[in-house]
Amino acid sequence: MTDDQDQAFDEAEKASHSGAAGLLETVFNQIGMNAGAKAVFADPIEKNGRTIIPVAQAIIGTGGGSGGSDKTGSGEGAGGGALTRPLGYIEISDEGTVFVPLRQPWQEPGLVLAYSVLALVVLRTAVRLIRN
Repeated sequence: MTDDQDQAFDEAEKASHSGAAGLLETVFNQIGMNAGAKAVFADPIEKNGRTIIPVAQAIIGTGGGSGGSDKTGSGEGAGGGALTRPLGYIEISDEGTVFVPLRQPWQEPGLVLAYSVLALVVLRTAVRLIRN
């Protein structure tokens, strides 16, 4: 690299750590500390010759921006969030290793049917009460 390229690189690096870019980096680092691998894979549990490793899904999102005007000044901001939800667990035993997914309530046919019947009964009762 030439001296001009080195100087341009140094200026770009300084700019990335100030303003909205620096704020966005700080927000992302804070969120990432709480939604990293430890939030997805919990500590293994060992019992009766089996090892269980809980597994989850982590979703992280961030955004930021800055702006300025000669008349009104300037502003910048950043924000983000994280969502972690359990997916299942990995079971390790002498028989082998298997991933066991957790079933979500809306994936249980019996539960969906029960809620549907309950909704119809409530709706029918409400219609009867309104007519009377």
